Amino acid sequence: ALLPPWLETPVAAEPRPPRPLAPSSLGEELSPDPPLPPGARVLDMGCGGGAGGVVAAGAAGGTGTAVSELVLADINLRALAFAEVNAALAQSTAQMQTLVRCVQSDLFAQVDGLFDLVVSNPPYLVDGAERTYRHGGGALGGALSERIARESLAHLAPGGRPVPYTGSVIVDGHDALSAALQAVVAGHGNGNWPMHYGELDPDVFGEELELPFYAAAGAERIAAVALVVHRPHA
Repeated sequence: ALLPPWLETPVAAEPRPPRPLAPSSLGEELSPDPPLPPGARVLDMGCGGGAGGVVAAGAAGGTGTAVSELVLADINLRALAFAEVNAALAQSTAQMQTLVRCVQSDLFAQVDGLFDLVVSNPPYLVDGAERTYRHGGGALGGALSERIARESLAHLAPGGRPVPYTGSVIVDGHDALSAALQAVVAGHGNGNWPMHYGELDPDVFGEELELPFYAAAGAERIAAVALVVHRPHA
């Protein structure tokens, strides 16, 4: 299998409400099967404290793959300082053995090269103050997630995959982010890159639904979701 066990079924050609999925652990979700190639590069985009990238690189290394480089990228210098400390701690405890590079960047603006695995956990709420760590942008908070997915596809090595974990507002049973991401993926590789999408948790941040914006939009729930796209080798 090329995908984590919780995303085994490809998204249908026509958008449909995804079924709830129950991942067992982040390590299992991010551990590639088959393993990443020797010398693989891993990127955590919008890394914050770097937990996603550290776990991903550690999980890949646990399969016997030598990850040559982990890039932790964020626009926030304070976040990168925490990420650097967390990565050093993981290295000191042998949880992860790989070169780590921290890069201040507005998404991919200062990030070079291609990657075998791109993980991200972008903000997806609609925040009235538009605080960077919460506000996802766009009509329903999915604009940043959509942009990261689009730009990740352009930075994949052959055989690589992005694994963004984010959230989507469900209105009248419709998942607009799912439809948007299908359109993004369809624009790459002549539309033949396998895409898998599913819910990790059907209802998160329920208290946000009481805010005027979500009430006016008719939001039923906010679901935690994840996407996996596989770039073919050829």
